[in-house]
Amino acid sequence: PFLDDTAPHIWLVATIGGRLCGFAYCEPERATQGTFNLLAIAVAPGDQGQGVGSTLVASLEARLRTDAARVLIVETSALDAYADSRAFYLVRGFSEEARIRDFYEEGEHKVIFWKHL
Repeated sequence: PFLDDTAPHIWLVATIGGRLCGFAYCEPERATQGTFNLLAIAVAPGDQGQGVGSTLVASLEARLRTDAARVLIVETSALDAYADSRAFYLVRGFSEEARIRDFYEEGEHKVIFWKHL
């Protein structure tokens, strides 16, 4: 079902000149209506800062709106090493919705971002 477009999961890839440079993956959040969770997004280090991530998020949001999705969430770490990731989501209209203390390990909190589609 993943390759025939019948699975509820969404995989998007970004290419530059035929070369894979990024991807995004999301799936419906269980026990909800129209809420999706962006579980992974990555851009090759040499392609970061060129709008690839922004394009992936915008394309994902457009597809989700077409599918009548209501909410997109994304989770990341509160560690300083993830400050750029958190800023990325804020700039794209997400708001910080929650923090779960010591989620990943002692002292590493999970930050949940939320966006209404």
